Amino acid sequence: MSVHTREEAGVVGELQGYGLLTSTATVLVPDPVEALANPWRRFVARISRSPGGEGEAVVVPVGGVSVAALDGDGITTAAAVLTLVWDEPFAVAAVKVTSAQLADVLLRNHGDQWAAYAELGLRVVRPEQAGPPDTWWHKAPEADALLAGSTSEYAMGTCCSSRLCCRAPEKAAGVDAAAA
Repeated sequence: MSVHTREEAGVVGELQGYGLLTSTATVLVPDPVEALANPWRRFVARISRSPGGEGEAVVVPVGGVSVAALDGDGITTAAAVLTLVWDEPFAVAAVKVTSAQLADVLLRNHGDQWAAYAELGLRVVRPEQAGPPDTWWHKAPEADALLAGSTSEYAMGTCCSSRLCCRAPEKAAGVDAAAA
């Protein structure tokens, strides 16, 4: 699936990157371009039934974007998590994973999110890349708040944001979650 700017009347505009469905209403875009972090831009996801984007496709508006970045455990990577305005109509592989499992898979794959999510069982078609990903997020004014220092912290941010594996904590800050 691909992410594009949304032009007037919902028309598909310039390609911004490729992603993978992590639920019926969320898309994860590994190593996003800086434009995806712009809160004033509007985007659409073009979702195809077939790998590679050929054939029947739907265009779904993106309602929100969050960005997580990692510079720790020997890995430098980032992802944008897009929330779709409505559920996409095609079947999404049901994958249940904990954020700890995601962190482990990311470590094993040296931060290669395409390989990590494929290993977890998601339908992944790796796009061709012209070169190494841009690490624009290192220079972002909000980099301190954006940047995770470990794969565990990063996995929780991308995992929970995408509804792939977020679980309510048993205990939060020493308070029993059931009593809260």
